[in-house]
Amino acid sequence: MKRLLLTLPLILLAACASRTPKKIVVVPAFAPSTSVGEATVRRPEEVRQYRFGRYVDPGSRLVMHEAHPVYRIERTAGWNLRPDGSSNSTRALASVPVTSASPDDAVIAEINKQKAATMVFTEQATTLNQRLTGLTEAVVQTKKMAEQQLLQQRDIAALKSRLNAVEKERAATPSNAASKTPAATEEKW
Repeated sequence: MKRLLLTLPLILLAACASRTPKKIVVVPAFAPSTSVGEATVRRPEEVRQYRFGRYVDPGSRLVMHEAHPVYRIERTAGWNLRPDGSSNSTRALASVPVTSASPDDAVIAEINKQKAATMVFTEQATTLNQRLTGLTEAVVQTKKMAEQQLLQQRDIAALKSRLNAVEKERAATPSNAASKTPAATEEKW
């Protein structure tokens, strides 16, 4: 334990006695350039003033504004991306000749593939429209048939009620009067 207590300060003091690091001097890779005009690099914002006379506030008819100017930012500040012709990189880009190469086979194949897919899609759309038209006609016919069936059911119900009324009336009359037939009818037959 004594050894540990004696070696601990030695280790800590040795750590404090380490060498100071050398200062590293950073040299810029490029020389600072001259200042450029702000107009060649940035586009300033455009602010316009509009003067209004007296008017009633459209948000509240109880408020009237006196004549005053209104300032509106028409265009915000931004970077000027148009080349000014002073840099060498833009001249180098401008002097590179452009070759009009024909599209390669992969592009032509992809275009043909897209055309075929479009034709298939169009055919499927027309088929779907035809089926939809057929289904619409079937729905209309089904509605007509349902209406006719409803009318027939009403007619059947009315006939049943009439038949029941006639049967009740017939049951109320004596049976011997029903069996007699008039003489005039027998002669015509």
